[in-house]
Amino acid sequence: MRKVAILGLAICAALTANAQMGAKFEQYYMDFSMVNPAAMNAHKDGHISLLGNRMFSAVPGGPQQTVLNFNMPVPSKNTGYGLFYMRERVGFSEMHNAYASYVYSVPLGGTTNLNMGVSVGALRQSFDLSKAIYMSGNDDIIKSLMIAPPVTRADLRASAFINGDNWFGGLAISRLSNPTFDYTYYQYTATYQLQSQSTLLLGANLDVGGDLVIKPSVLVSGYNWDYYRVQFNASAWYQDKLWIGFNANDIGQIGGNIGFKPQPDVRISYSYVTPTGSQRVALGNTHEFHTFIGFSALGGGSRNSGSGSGDDGSDNTNGDGSDNGEDGEGGANLNRTGGKGGNGGAGEDGGNNGGTFNPDRSTVTVFSIEDLRKAGLGRDTSLLKLQDVPKVKPGPGFYLVAGLHTSEAKANKHVKDLYKKGVIAFKFYDPTNKSFYVYLKDFATENEANKGMFYYEASVPSVWVREIK
Repeated sequence: MRKVAILGLAICAALTANAQMGAKFEQYYMDFSMVNPAAMNAHKDGHISLLGNRMFSAVPGGPQQTVLNFNMPVPSKNTGYGLFYMRERVGFSEMHNAYASYVYSVPLGGTTNLNMGVSVGALRQSFDLSKAIYMSGNDDIIKSLMIAPPVTRADLRASAFINGDNWFGGLAISRLSNPTFDYTYYQYTATYQLQSQSTLLLGANLDVGGDLVIKPSVLVSGYNWDYYRVQFNASAWYQDKLWIGFNANDIGQIGGNIGFKPQPDVRISYSYVTPTGSQRVALGNTHEFHTFIGFSALGGGSRNSGSGSGDDGSDNTNGDGSDNGEDGEGGANLNRTGGKGGNGGAGEDGGNNGGTFNPDRSTVTVFSIEDLRKAGLGRDTSLLKLQDVPKVKPGPGFYLVAGLHTSEAKANKHVKDLYKKGVIAFKFYDPTNKSFYVYLKDFATENEANKGMFYYEASVPSVWVREIK
């Protein structure tokens, strides 16, 4: 009976560990691809996420998770590639999860995309009974499990994620292969099948004005389609630099989270969760740290707005209104003495309207990207008057795009936000998907556009190439 009891405890510990595996992240909202791999294609650039937590701190051997999540979306090819690793320790059980993921995106019109992913990987479990409390160290079962080699099983995951301009939703299912673990020692056998896991993710980004965005989301986790867990979070983000939020779940635990951006494309956050009622003393609190690092933050080219050659996608604009960039397009001359505005250059992109500059009021009316280049950086964006663009198909070429929007007002805000960061951009309208694109430069060939991406990768990490035929 003693052997059976100890073996039963080992099985229960394993089942408890795997019930948590891959699903209990307090800060799932910081990187949705941790719980739904297909969500990686909702990003325009690659990134790495690091997560570590300690659950139920008052319980000896309480769950601990360490996560490394690597994503590399390729927007120009509608594909994405990812690697995911997680180690979870519960009691004297340890599980390693490793997956490689492939994601393909299908545009559904406008800014809506359906992303579908498949992941293949392996689960490796082992026991360390030196960390267990047992009745007899001479028990044969204890001795066998202490020297038993880890067991490895293959696994398969499927995921789907749909996202629009300010909303998203996703469904993911793991352990489709129904991996079974078995441990045998003489006549003693322990066999169990891991639970399948499914996650339903829903959320939105609500711009309430004043540089404040509210981001509510809910994550429902199911096990064997039999029982469920529900997590909820709502965070308030200020200028996409600072945020604070509230989170709760269906088992009476509540908490908060806080985070900041120490530099562009790097996010650091912390979450604290505490049980309520009688659970509080028995279980203890949960602490979780998360770090999001975009690839642009790891290095790359820097932007020098003072000069540059056309070969690397930069522009050299002279004070007389001429443009020596690679494409040779004419720019609109500005009369900086308050007189009559000059005519546009002779290139295809040159406009005859010209931008007007009034030194008395320091306002600039902008009709094209050339106008903004001539106006120069460092102005108050409230004095930049961005004119509406014609709702006609732009000229053919390969455009370096920093974002797309369903409304021109949002495109204008994006242009001004980039201007504040020292980046000149403008917009065009594409009637094929009824969207406004914010772009940095256009090129004649895809190869030239890809080279140009490196010029902007430090200042605009989300840039991608959009072909107009």
